[in-house]
Amino acid sequence: MIRKSKIKTLDELHRRKKQVRMETELAKREFAHSIGTTRGNAGNFLLKKVAAPAGGAIVGLMFLNSILGSGKKQPVIRETKVIHEYPDGTPYTPGRRRHSKRSRVKTFTGIIGSLRVLIPIIQAVVGAFQTHKAKEAAQQAKSASARR
Repeated sequence: MIRKSKIKTLDELHRRKKQVRMETELAKREFAHSIGTTRGNAGNFLLKKVAAPAGGAIVGLMFLNSILGSGKKQPVIRETKVIHEYPDGTPYTPGRRRHSKRSRVKTFTGIIGSLRVLIPIIQAVVGAFQTHKAKEAAQQAKSASARR
């Protein structure tokens, strides 16, 4: 509640502060109550308004399908022979891989992709090594200047 307050004394301020605390506590309790009510109502709503009609529709469709589709059974075709050959007619021999331009391109693309990942890692390692080497050189120079 937004009001233009006309608080002029300390007692009025304390009364208003107490009133604001009570309003806040009341709002918290009403919010908690509404959440509890919403949870209970949501379950009933989903069960009665969503799940029951959807389940009924599915059962009805299955029933209609079984009644209308009972005379139309499709024959099952079973393939017993498997032909091992490539689309161009060359026979397949196990253990021997067939290399095509596409497989070479895939291999090349895979190598490029892995390099895209590895190069930043290698750069980070080299940079850390160079940083470590520079720190050692600085320490040696510092110790050498301290000896003089």
